[in-house]
Amino acid sequence: MTNTSGDLVAGGPALREAAAKLAHLGFLVVGGSHPEETGSAQLLLALRSRPTLEHFDTELVEHWTTSGGRGHLAEITRATPTPHTEPFAWGTIRAVDRVEAFNSFLTFGGDVMVAAVAPDTTIVVFESPAPIVRSTGHSQSVDPLTGEVGAFFARMKVPIDFQDGAEQRIAAMAPRALYGAMLAALQRRYAHREALRVAHPAIAAWAGREAHRMREEHGADWDAGDALTADLGLDRD
Repeated sequence: MTNTSGDLVAGGPALREAAAKLAHLGFLVVGGSHPEETGSAQLLLALRSRPTLEHFDTELVEHWTTSGGRGHLAEITRATPTPHTEPFAWGTIRAVDRVEAFNSFLTFGGDVMVAAVAPDTTIVVFESPAPIVRSTGHSQSVDPLTGEVGAFFARMKVPIDFQDGAEQRIAAMAPRALYGAMLAALQRRYAHREALRVAHPAIAAWAGREAHRMREEHGADWDAGDALTADLGLDRD
C-alpha cells in the first residue's frame, strides 16, 4: 500500500498546494510561461487511477534526463516509486493520456518531484528557475515564447550533432544559464535584423529587458550562457 501521508510530509506545503490546484485538472503551468512573467515556473500534473473526464487525464509523462553527459528519455507513471525527486534536462516534456492524446511543454531543465497524495492519485511537479512553455497539444494553447524556445533548442542540436563535446557542455549547464544563452542569442539576432524587430516588437523589447535583469540578478549564469551562445554559434539561423 502506498504511504501517501509520508509523501505529503516529504513534499510539504508545495505539494499540498499543487494537489489543491489539480483537484479538477490534469495539468497546469504556473508562472514563467509568458514574456511578462519572470522567476520560477512549475508544471503540475496529476496521474489518477481512473479518468475523471473533466480536463485531461494524464497516464504517462515523458521527459529528458542526462547521464554521462548525454540525453536520455525518461518516463513517469503511477508505478514510479514515491516520494521521488531528481533533476530533469532541457527539452520536451510530454503528458500522454489513455487514448495517446498528448500535451507537450518546452523546458530548460530543473527538478521533478513525484509523490502520492492519495491511494489513487500521484502528483508530478516539474520546477525550473527558467520558463516552462506550453507547446503543441490536445487541450492547451501555445505560449508567446514557444516559437523562440523551440527554435533555440533546434539550433542547439546542430553543434550536438557535429561538434565534439558540445552535448556534454550543454548537459552540464544550469537551467538558468541555458535560459541566458537563449536570451543572448535573441539579443544578437534582433540587434542585427531590423526585419525581426519590426515583425516582433514585443519579443524584441522583452528580450532586452529580460537580458538586463539576468545580467543584474544572475551574472554568473548570464556569463555562462553568453559564452555558450558565442562559442557554439547559437545566434545563427
